[in-house]
Amino acid sequence: MKKRLSLVLVAAIIFVLAAPGLRAQSTPYDKYLTSADIEKAVGMTGVKSVPREPRKGAGGHLNFANAKGDLILLASFLAATDFNSYKGTPGMVKSQVQGLGDEAFIGPANDLPYMLVVRKADKCLGLSTFADPQKPGTNRLTMDQLKAIAAVIIGRM
Repeated sequence: MKKRLSLVLVAAIIFVLAAPGLRAQSTPYDKYLTSADIEKAVGMTGVKSVPREPRKGAGGHLNFANAKGDLILLASFLAATDFNSYKGTPGMVKSQVQGLGDEAFIGPANDLPYMLVVRKADKCLGLSTFADPQKPGTNRLTMDQLKAIAAVIIGRM
């Protein structure tokens, strides 16, 4: 009986020590966007959050992949001064966007822009998507989809 109780106690200690590693990583930015929010905003299923791993392209504060595991979105939360820096960089702004935050733009100014940058008060939100190698000349998310996602986040900022 004592041996069994000891084994149960050891198993419980191992579980408690390992439990933090078993849980998904949480960040202070999780309150702004979830996989379910993206699915609802863009009509996609199977979206999942992925941990920050810049070497693999997941360099945002929040990163999401589609059901196949392909990165579709990274979200970065910055200061308004970063918005002004981006906006002032030659070739960064393709077009201004109305109706999101205090000001917003799509960029860069090339044939396939992949970023939406929004300023709201003293905060800056940067959303980026990725080129779709299966469909040359397109991104995994459209600009309209990025705008829908930005609207969700801005409503929570």
